[in-house]
Amino acid sequence: MHFDTHEITFDTGLSAGERWSHIMLNSHGLRCAFDPRQSLDSSVRSWRLCEVGVSLADLAMQTLSPVGEELPSWQGGWLFVKLVTAGHVHVRWRDGMQRFDAGSMFIIDPVYPFAEVFPERAQLTVLRVPKERLRERGVQRPGAALLVGDARSPDVRATCDLIQCITQQSTAPSAIAQHMMGDQLLELIQFSMIEPGAQSRRRCPEALIHQAKRYIDSHLGEAGLDVAAIASGVHVSPQHLQRLFRVKGTSLMRYVWQARLERAALLLQTGGAHDHAIQDIAWQCGFATAAHFSRLFRRQYGMSPSDFRYAVHLYRNVSAPPSDT
Repeated sequence: MHFDTHEITFDTGLSAGERWSHIMLNSHGLRCAFDPRQSLDSSVRSWRLCEVGVSLADLAMQTLSPVGEELPSWQGGWLFVKLVTAGHVHVRWRDGMQRFDAGSMFIIDPVYPFAEVFPERAQLTVLRVPKERLRERGVQRPGAALLVGDARSPDVRATCDLIQCITQQSTAPSAIAQHMMGDQLLELIQFSMIEPGAQSRRRCPEALIHQAKRYIDSHLGEAGLDVAAIASGVHVSPQHLQRLFRVKGTSLMRYVWQARLERAALLLQTGGAHDHAIQDIAWQCGFATAAHFSRLFRRQYGMSPSDFRYAVHLYRNVSAPPSDT
């Protein structure tokens, strides 16, 4: 399901309730019952950081419940991480009901029926997280409607603070920054969901591959990034790590060079027509020479790095809306 960027406020307009219900249903997969008068000034602002959806919600006198599989907006492929930042919310499910006050953190799975009740005004930070990305990291869904963070735990409090810090950056400066921030949110959620002493879950093949890819992404600019270095970075043998990548239909070093080319293409896209010399980008992405970089880049993208950057810049100028001046 597409998670769009939007901002909506429940105002006094004639169609305010209808528009509010439409956004909550189609963008958030939630049915909403509200009081047309007492729900006024409720608001939701939503955007994405890479694959993680972010919403800042200010809700009053409402009840929210997830839609079922029969509707296209069903959210069964995601988990929702919720931080209550002001007020309180009651969560009701088949086995009972629980109140969450400011400072609480809970993870909820829309596969299980539940209802969130806002008897007064409350504010939440909500993360919409793909379950598939968590599975890659060796984390399984909670297996119940709710997973509740221990508000007394220093780890939970630190995780909440870091999530809040990231989600306040609603306009990231670049595509690279958005990717990094979204990935950091996934790291924090993974940390909050791994039970103490259950680190073995993180050593399944999918999780090991993911850890290796993260290590590669963090060290792309190092000329010495080879099989031995990567295997040492994730604490497995080179032979075992190579076997895992072969099962996925590629080799470890082929993935490294592909990642370097993709990083270079992103740098070429996010800069201006003449930003950074090609040699500088080559070095940043782990290529020893500009010639080697240009040869592999042309093989991958069908044009030289300089031509690629010029084409992107030209397209932006052509497609940009005309200035009012």
